[in-house]
Amino acid sequence: MPDLSPILSLPLMQASQAQKHVTHNEALMQLDLLVQLSVADRTRTAPPAAPVEGQRHIVAAAPIAAWAGQAGKVALWLDGAWQFFAPLAGWRAWIVSEDLEVAYDGTAWVAMGGGGAVPDVLAVDQIGVATSSDASNRLAVASPASLFSHAGAGHQLKINKAAAAQTASLLFQNAFTGHAEMGLVTNNDFAINVSATGASFNTALKVTAATAEVEVKKPLLLTGQAAAPTTPADGLIWHDSARGQIFARVAGQNRVIDQQADLPCLVPPTGEYLITTMASGGATSTLTGASGRMDLFPFVSSADLVVDALGVNCTTAVAAALCKLVVYEALPNGQPGNLLLETGTADLSTVGNKVLTASLTFYRGRTYWLGVRHSLTAALSAWALQATPDISGGTTMVTTARKTLRRTVAFASAAPATWNFVSSEINAAGATAIWLRMA
Repeated sequence: MPDLSPILSLPLMQASQAQKHVTHNEALMQLDLLVQLSVADRTRTAPPAAPVEGQRHIVAAAPIAAWAGQAGKVALWLDGAWQFFAPLAGWRAWIVSEDLEVAYDGTAWVAMGGGGAVPDVLAVDQIGVATSSDASNRLAVASPASLFSHAGAGHQLKINKAAAAQTASLLFQNAFTGHAEMGLVTNNDFAINVSATGASFNTALKVTAATAEVEVKKPLLLTGQAAAPTTPADGLIWHDSARGQIFARVAGQNRVIDQQADLPCLVPPTGEYLITTMASGGATSTLTGASGRMDLFPFVSSADLVVDALGVNCTTAVAAALCKLVVYEALPNGQPGNLLLETGTADLSTVGNKVLTASLTFYRGRTYWLGVRHSLTAALSAWALQATPDISGGTTMVTTARKTLRRTVAFASAAPATWNFVSSEINAAGATAIWLRMA
């Protein structure tokens, strides 16, 4: 029968052995050493000066003194002397001084799994958290969320590339197909790119690195605002959906940016009248009406005008003659569009100013078409030809001014809800003089 066990070399009791308790106790002492093995350190080359009973160490390389020749072994201070135990491959030990678990690989003591407890500085080729990493995605995380927090101040997430022609970006995917990307894509300009298929991307916005200029590569949709911002900062742009206009805040003023160039305009106070000319002045003339005739002329408001009445001046009265005034909006091509206002009836059986109540706001920079409807042949004041815009159109090149659109609609009928322009309506007659009274 052998004297020692084959693995831990524990002493075995023999059949005829006296004092069997000595052998048994020695085996227990060795088990006490090796089971749940914990050592103080593994860096010593010489024994401590005043060891205590049961103190253990892993002997470092090139040991001296009482530890000479015992490198790599477990040293135990027991009964006033050092005992040494040669480890076998697979032994594990806890290093108290390092807060680290190590294992013996048959040659040396190494940290468990290449690391055991995570050291202060960790360098690994790949990490997969609840998913698998690969050669391209060396850090892979499957999680409802990821948190990158501060260490007492701010926090930066840095994405670096090797050269300007490379890409450093964030790619947003659906079913692992990219649909949106933002970052430095093939240059050093910041861009936001989108894709419907993931195969090709379109740039929606680019910020040039050299100048910080912002390029909007596609049409920009401004969500309509019911009213202007309360205290807009200079440079703010918005879409006023109630007015159907785009505004910008410039030099402390809300400016319409879809309007024509500014024209001189003095807005009269409440109760006073504004003339609807747009060019150079000139004395008014007269324009005789005709039964059922409608005349329109274009007018661009140079300011926001809140109006409570429209007026004309009758120069030649006709018994039982009547008129109405109308306002049409302009289509994007400048032609009259939908009817905005038709007033009540004015009596032209006497001469003088005729005022018809209304409630309408003319917005700065917008084109409107103002007009008069006649029942008979009374005459009204008319603006000088040079005071209103010329009207373009027709299939021939004309050499005379054309100032109005003219058609016939029975006076008893309502004005057309939509004008539906035809070029044959363009007429050389002057525009009826219409005044706007400020509310």
